[in-house]
Amino acid sequence: MKKMRGLGFVYQHVYSDKRTGEKKKTSTWWIQYFVRGERYRESSGSSTRADVVSLLKQRVGQAAQGRIVTPRAAKTPFEQLAQMLIDDYEVNERKSRKRIRFSLAHLREFFGRALAIEIASDRVTSYIAYRQREGAAAATINRELAALKRALSLGESAGKVIQRPAITKLRENNRRKGFFEPDQYRSVLKYMPKELKPVIQCAYITGWRISSEILTRQKHHVDLRVGWIRLEPGETKNEEGRNFPLTPELREVLERQLDATKEFE
Repeated sequence: MKKMRGLGFVYQHVYSDKRTGEKKKTSTWWIQYFVRGERYRESSGSSTRADVVSLLKQRVGQAAQGRIVTPRAAKTPFEQLAQMLIDDYEVNERKSRKRIRFSLAHLREFFGRALAIEIASDRVTSYIAYRQREGAAAATINRELAALKRALSLGESAGKVIQRPAITKLRENNRRKGFFEPDQYRSVLKYMPKELKPVIQCAYITGWRISSEILTRQKHHVDLRVGWIRLEPGETKNEEGRNFPLTPELREVLERQLDATKEFE
């Protein structure tokens, strides 16, 4: 075992030859060093002492910068982080479970063969440029960057990621460029199929999202006596519940819909 003062150790494992009983050393060199009292061991994969000394200096230097590179972290593939992210969303029953898979599909196209240690800030910037060339909107890219950031955070907490790169989101232009005036709304509603009219009327009056907030309403969400239709906590973007007062038009629409439901049942 060779001790390097102030750094750690480089050594070769000693073993007994099963046939002769003679003590021998492995050809591969290993390193051993301590960080905050915790011991780390790692094979250099090399039979050259100069290589293992260089690796030891590299590891100790990274540890001094707060980047503890364990053998496990150095070999973590992106795909493992992706699975950790999916598991996190499933276990916590996050509403965007389906959307996260779409984000991961694009991330896999670019980072699929990469190791976590290779995902640095410059590579994240290259990913943004790659998605922009494909015509992806800033909001879409930002959702994908958020997924990547969360995956790296989970990996870091599990000791499988050395250090997360800085990830800066793109600026989004969410300003609305036009509004449906009442006369336009009535004109469009006039020519809509009968089945769609209640949905569009509710969405226009409340301003709620059709797929996640209108089409998911059930009878127990409507209180005709008190005069409210509600979204439960956890169903909205900010996770808070929300009530909307029944305007005369909205009440009429919902009463007709409830009557039709009773008749169908």
